[in-house]
Amino acid sequence: MSNKEILIMEVILSAVIVALGLTNTKILFIQGPRAMTIVLGIIGVLLCTNSVGKFVSASPFHPLTILGYIFGALAMLTFITQIFKLKIPVLEDPAKALVILAAAFVLKGLIARFLPVLTAGTKT
Repeated sequence: MSNKEILIMEVILSAVIVALGLTNTKILFIQGPRAMTIVLGIIGVLLCTNSVGKFVSASPFHPLTILGYIFGALAMLTFITQIFKLKIPVLEDPAKALVILAAAFVLKGLIARFLPVLTAGTKT
């Protein structure tokens, strides 16, 4: 799968999960924004190696990599807040957390598409 296809898949998947969570639609046993936030968090962790994870090995201190770290940390904080029901302002509301996690997920995917910029001058 190419980089564009992966990004398109991430955007569509995020949009569907956010729509399902905000409309409180039940899919199998998953219903509500909190459950959808946890599902999206699990998917994000699994797909991380296919996005900013590549940057770490190419250039760990590049500004795009650092931006990926920031969005990844925000995504993980949001995910953990919903799993353990932590009282962190803004992130404790499941609907807001779902939208924030989806935005972080898509932005990390978008950043990952700039990997050729880092590897253009290196020989692999």
